[in-house]
Amino acid sequence: MTEAIILIGVPGSGKSTLAQAILQQTSNAVIVSPDRVREQLYGDARIQGNWSEIWREVEAAFARASADRYSVIYDATNYRAEYRRKVIDLARRYGFDPIRGWWLNEPLWVCLLRNQYRDRQVPEDVIVEMYRHLQLSPPRLQEGFDYLLSPLAKNESEWID
Repeated sequence: MTEAIILIGVPGSGKSTLAQAILQQTSNAVIVSPDRVREQLYGDARIQGNWSEIWREVEAAFARASADRYSVIYDATNYRAEYRRKVIDLARRYGFDPIRGWWLNEPLWVCLLRNQYRDRQVPEDVIVEMYRHLQLSPPRLQEGFDYLLSPLAKNESEWID
């Protein structure tokens, strides 16, 4: 069974670290990341580039993973519900099942602190705005996830929805 894991969280919340940890635990998964696409297309993940072009590459990566029977770990902030729904729809279109959302809901101060030590720092005001938006519009099962959880949860009763 090939699944899609959609990571959710602001920069510095640990998404890429978690994606790498998941990848090390399985032999049939790939990480799909707009940042990696930007690196490939423009030579630098900091270059925002043309979103339509980036999204086409993301779609192509989902298609390749599906054809090769690989699971997908989608590593992006997904801080807006419409972003999450778009990638959920993409995963469904390519037959990924189940679709899991993993919200890395770290405290803002932790993300800001981690950001200071990143090679590619994100402006603090951008992180604060993304964090605010995620807190006001958190991920929900009704968006189309089969499962939605936080790796920080201690037990199933703390899972979302």
